[in-house]
Amino acid sequence: MNISVFPPLTKSVMLDDPYCIAEASFPEYIYDIGALRIRAWHDEPGVDATFFDRRTWIEPIDQTAQHWVVTRKNVVVAAARMSFHDTLDSVPYASLLPNSHWSLYTHKAIASINRLVVDPRFRGRGLARLLDQARIGMAIDKGVDVILAQPQISRLETLKKLNFSYVCELPRTPEMPNRPLFFMHRHL
Repeated sequence: MNISVFPPLTKSVMLDDPYCIAEASFPEYIYDIGALRIRAWHDEPGVDATFFDRRTWIEPIDQTAQHWVVTRKNVVVAAARMSFHDTLDSVPYASLLPNSHWSLYTHKAIASINRLVVDPRFRGRGLARLLDQARIGMAIDKGVDVILAQPQISRLETLKKLNFSYVCELPRTPEMPNRPLFFMHRHL
């Protein structure tokens, strides 16, 4: 897949047949995205099986966030979210961030990238990288000061290559009690 998504997508871009990456606003694709979140995480080690024993994972922030989907034959096979914030307190998982780090984000326009999921059958094809590039491109275009990320350990090196810096490890979350979660940022 030889495609650059800088500047940000305007609608959708066809990738190598039969993939397509597109921006999606709520409620477009939201039930497909929510179902993919469950499908992608359900059988992963370290997750709360009870939490993932549902049809979809849709959160209130999904209503105001920007979403991207990668489809193959009109089926969502990867998705990612980015939300915009005037203050840190509304950023996902910010409540887990130690108070000593909060001053780093005072008086900053914040973008938060999260909920990147790829269907297990389609991993290893560069779809996560494309979604990261699309989100970073939009954050740059919108003029935010900092992009925050709350990745799993498997995403740390990938985000470092995209100029994110490690801030700290966060406490475990109820939905993934046996998986480490981290906090990273990229100042623009």
